[in-house]
Amino acid sequence: MFEEKSLLIGNETVQKYMDIDGAIDIIAKTWEWFGDDKIIMPSKITTDMSSAGVAGWFNSMPCYISPLDIAGIKIVGGYDGNKKNNLPYIKANVVLTDPHTGLLKAVVSGDWISDYRTGAQPAIMIKHLAYKTDVVTIIGAGLQGYTSLACMSRLLDIKEVRIADLSSEAKKNFISKFSDAKFKMVDAPDNKTACEGSDVIITVTNADADLVRADWVKPGAMVITMGSFHEVEPEVVRQADIIAVDHIGQSLHRGNLKPMAESGEITAESFDVEIGKLLAHKTEYTPDKDKRIYAQIVGMGCPDVAIAETVRRKVLEEGKDSFEFNMQG
Repeated sequence: MFEEKSLLIGNETVQKYMDIDGAIDIIAKTWEWFGDDKIIMPSKITTDMSSAGVAGWFNSMPCYISPLDIAGIKIVGGYDGNKKNNLPYIKANVVLTDPHTGLLKAVVSGDWISDYRTGAQPAIMIKHLAYKTDVVTIIGAGLQGYTSLACMSRLLDIKEVRIADLSSEAKKNFISKFSDAKFKMVDAPDNKTACEGSDVIITVTNADADLVRADWVKPGAMVITMGSFHEVEPEVVRQADIIAVDHIGQSLHRGNLKPMAESGEITAESFDVEIGKLLAHKTEYTPDKDKRIYAQIVGMGCPDVAIAETVRRKVLEEGKDSFEFNMQG
């Protein structure tokens, strides 16, 4: 039977069967399913290979998604040797299995999926939490900053975007990609200038530093951190009226909040909003022009698995654009 065959689905095929708007829609639905307890997903596990002499790491992100009746795992990591091979630092793959038999359904390239899952997350969170989105600041002019703005431009009413980065060339390249945008693009000379008066501030970097200071954040503004380490000074979190996350468990041991959680200053009870619960209508929230919002997004594997499974089903409907093989043979 065709269904017994396993599929290999490449990155170009993923992009043929999935666009940005489709990815945003699936991610929002997956967050809602998670908030409605229809997804089983433990916290991600990181394997750091550096102690064995391998310059790289990878995260294992398993889940079961009940509405799609699919089990899967996203495997994504950073590999220092990729640059010399003209490969991106971050590489991702998604493995899909039958939850009832364990049979392999597909191995799907996760690069495009991971990039746009990352970008869609702040767009969705801002749409539901921010009071105003006229002026948006993005600190970090890399690929994830680009995909974040690409997704935000589809969901939000934006008038001005300020880009801050240590590299002037990176900022110029970033701005050039949005030459036809309806909003104004601004090359910010420094983080302070970029942040002051901004409605939404996003940090998406590899830094481990105070990129945003509390006195740069106006009342009613929303600050989102998406990096693996600390990106804003603790006072930004302390002065926030609302603390929101994508996943409470992961937020206690990853990203910007990790040091505060380790000291006991932040606990599971500190969070006002877990975005899935809000989308599932299990949490009430009303944007307020005077309340500062701090949000941390550390990334969940279930949206990637949901997108990969949606692509797999579309490929099966077409009956082409993939390589089939029999794992049982």
